[in-house]
Amino acid sequence: MRRSRENFLALKEQRGVTAIEIFVVLVVIAIMAGAATPWILGAIQTYRVRAAAWELAGDLRLARQKAVSLQRGHRICFAACGSPVPTGAYLLERQDPTGWALDLTRNDIPNGVAVTSPANTLTYGTKGDGSGGTITLTNNIGTYVVVAAPSGRVRVCKGTICPP
Repeated sequence: MRRSRENFLALKEQRGVTAIEIFVVLVVIAIMAGAATPWILGAIQTYRVRAAAWELAGDLRLARQKAVSLQRGHRICFAACGSPVPTGAYLLERQDPTGWALDLTRNDIPNGVAVTSPANTLTYGTKGDGSGGTITLTNNIGTYVVVAAPSGRVRVCKGTICPP
């Protein structure tokens, strides 16, 4: 049986995709993913250090709020605390008649983020006044500083210096 010209054109319009075309598309997608991977990994590292800095700033504000509302001194402690500090963590402690008691352990600082503070503790009194200090958070991508002023104000800045 002979095919008519109309049947031939109808079959031509129903053409599928060849294996070579699928392979070329997959290769292009793989190249694009490979090119984007370093940028994505760098962005993840940047977000980790930034998130850790903002979380620390939130905990400093929490310590100040608790000190005022509970009328007991509170502090963020990195070393030489009333309780043992796990590696890569810091504590929120409250002042009791017998000394410093654990209020909160923050041990979810992301891997690869180093926290350094010249002072081992940042303390807040019952009126919201603080000892003040600067905490630096660093990883292989960048640095953030968290500045706690004696007045109680807490700022987060990208880089090593926080402008006044």
